[in-house]
Order: sequence, then structure tokens, then C-alpha cells
Amino acid sequence: MMTFRTIAALAVTLLVAACADPPPPSGAFPPNPEPGDAAPVTLVDTVPTGQRCTITGGKSPPLTLTTPRLVALHEYGDNPVIDCFGAGFFRQRRAAHPNKSMRLSERMTLPGAIDPAFAPYPARETKSAPGDFPPWIRLRLHRDSFSSIAERERYYAAEAQWISAAWDAIEARLKQDCQSRVTQTQGLILLDAQCKKAFRTLAERRAADRAAVEINRRQSTIR
Repeated sequence: MMTFRTIAALAVTLLVAACADPPPPSGAFPPNPEPGDAAPVTLVDTVPTGQRCTITGGKSPPLTLTTPRLVALHEYGDNPVIDCFGAGFFRQRRAAHPNKSMRLSERMTLPGAIDPAFAPYPARETKSAPGDFPPWIRLRLHRDSFSSIAERERYYAAEAQWISAAWDAIEARLKQDCQSRVTQTQGLILLDAQCKKAFRTLAERRAADRAAVEINRRQSTIR
């Protein structure tokens, strides 16, 4: 037979469980918005999924969520900031930029407008500003501790490889964007000034991301 103290403890436990936040999702995508919804939304996610993020910007109060989550980014100003964190991971922070140009080479030179964390932006059409944000944003959170040096080296080698492949894919899209703006003079292939600047920016961004991975590798600890 349960004593009064046992019953009281059980009641408190049930009350706390009922009031607690639901557990992080398993990684399944949330349901699509209803067809009648007017404003497009962006899927905010992390790798690994099930982490916490805060979205700030504009006049709306900050939104704290557990990934994945569909968010109407236009409610948080022109450049909403997505700040994601989780136990055992280095914090990651990005600002989203709406697509204001039809040319990737033009967007490439805007600070932070093109990033492997962002899906390819929708093509510029006669659409409203809310639809100009990417359909998804996924921030990769790097681990900050490992059980051995070998485990750390394998993990960060894979992350560096992912960064290189992601920027290679963006570079391939940029080459397609600039292909129609190539001129040939005396056997030389010449790019227009905008594309030259875009390729320089891409190389700088790729190097910066590789450096960020290396910094996190060096700052991580061995348990």
C-alpha cells in the first residue's frame, strides 16, 4: 500500500510532466501549411535536428522554437536572425536575406545572402516580399566534445568535406548564371565584372567556412 508521502510525490511528478515542454521532435518534417495560408513560410531546422533556435528581428517579439519548425520569416523584418544552440554543440547564427535580384552573381556579393545553410532562393517573379525568403534554412551545429582524438578528427574531416561539397554546388550554379555573360577575345574567355567579383566572394566565403570548422575543431575538448 502506498503511503501518503508516496502518493504526494507521485502527484507532483505527474503535475510537472503535464506542464513540461513536449520532447524534441524525432526529425520528421512538420505538416505543410494549409492551402488557404497567404504568407509563405520557411522550414527552420538544424543538423542534428531537435535543437533550440531563437529568431529575432523586426517588430515581432523573439520566437524560441525546437527544430524543425515552419516560420513566417517576413514577420521578423528584412533580415531575421536565426540563432541555434544545443547541449554538446557550438552555437550557430545566421541572418536570412530576401532575394532581391534575379542573378545569383549579384546576390553572391551581398554579405551573407548566399550560404550553404540556405536552400536555393525562389526565382524573382511578380511576388510579394514574404515569398522572397528561402524555403528552408538548416544550420549545422558542430560538436564541442569527443571521447577521443580519433573520433574528433573523423567528425571534423567529414564536416570540412561537407562544406567543400556545398560550396562546389553553389559554384556550379554560379557558373551557369555567368555562362551567358562570357565573351571570347583572341582565344581568351572573359567574365563580366559582376561575375568576377562573385567568384572572388565565393572563394572568400568558402575559405571562411573552412576556417570556422577548423576553429571549432581546435576549440573542442576530449572527455
